[in-house]
Amino acid sequence: MAYNSGVPQVQAMGRFSAGASRGAGIARFSTVADNIVNLQFVDSEGNRARLPGLVGQTLLEVAQLHKVDLVGPCGGGGSPTEMRRTKDWTETTFGEGPDCFVCHVQIPKQYHHLLPELNAGYQQGLQKVWEEEVNNTSRLACQITLTKEMEGMIVYVPDMPPYDVI
Repeated sequence: MAYNSGVPQVQAMGRFSAGASRGAGIARFSTVADNIVNLQFVDSEGNRARLPGLVGQTLLEVAQLHKVDLVGPCGGGGSPTEMRRTKDWTETTFGEGPDCFVCHVQIPKQYHHLLPELNAGYQQGLQKVWEEEVNNTSRLACQITLTKEMEGMIVYVPDMPPYDVI
């Protein structure tokens, strides 16, 4: 930083351009396209819809935005949940866990390393609401936050039980 008569002057260290490639002295800003994650939703009848979501949204938010037949009355929060912080440390967080277990989806195993860890309470809640529909690919859409690595992920939406009687 150079000073001229008491007013700070910033010396340019590089160029900033939204479309510029990364290189020495050039910074690249994120664009909307950089933050879009394309997902493929498949319903119980085999109908497919390729839909965009944004990094940071939950699967439930994307589904509701695009009118996919997937509901989540609790909005994805309310119960305590276990969050793995490190290999050896799991923390109980409050108000962040699922409360109704209605927004059940099935995610292929190839994406499981990108998904939140299943804990016993999560599995019991799914089993209680969905019974025979639950399998090892079952997850809750409200608990999956999109990352760019999820590009192209397939989301199976099973036929929903009447959630207003649960």
